[in-house]
Amino acid sequence: MNNSGSMKKYILISILLILLPSGFGQLVPGDIIRAFETGDAKELAEYFNSNIELQLPDKTHVASKTQATRIMQDFFKENPPLSFKLEYEGTKQDSKYGLGTLETRKGSFRVNLYFMDGKKEKIIYFLSIEKS
Repeated sequence: MNNSGSMKKYILISILLILLPSGFGQLVPGDIIRAFETGDAKELAEYFNSNIELQLPDKTHVASKTQATRIMQDFFKENPPLSFKLEYEGTKQDSKYGLGTLETRKGSFRVNLYFMDGKKEKIIYFLSIEKS
C-alpha cells in the first residue's frame, strides 16, 4: 500500500510539472533581473518599448529604444552595479510591474519597472530609478 501512495504522489507531481508553464508566477523575466545585476544596458533594452519613459535621479526622458539604451549605458557606467534584488512584482489591469533595489558602487537605488505583454516577450514602457 505504501508503494501505491508514493506512486500516486509521483504521478501527481509529474503532471503538475508538465502542465505548469516555466517561470510560473514570475512576472519579471530573469534576463531583465540579470541585466540590472550586471549593468547590461543592451540586454535590458531588448525589453524596451519602441518609446519608453525613463525617470532617472537627474532627469526624466521620453526616449526611443536606441536613445534609452545609451541613457542606461551612461547610468550603469556612472553607477556600476553590485547587486539587484527584485522585491515585489504584481499586476494592475493590463500592466505588470516589478519593484527592486539596485546596489551600486555609488549607493542604493529604488527601481520601478512597468511592462506589458508583447507578442513574444514582456515590453518595458516605463522605468524609474531613484536614489534610496
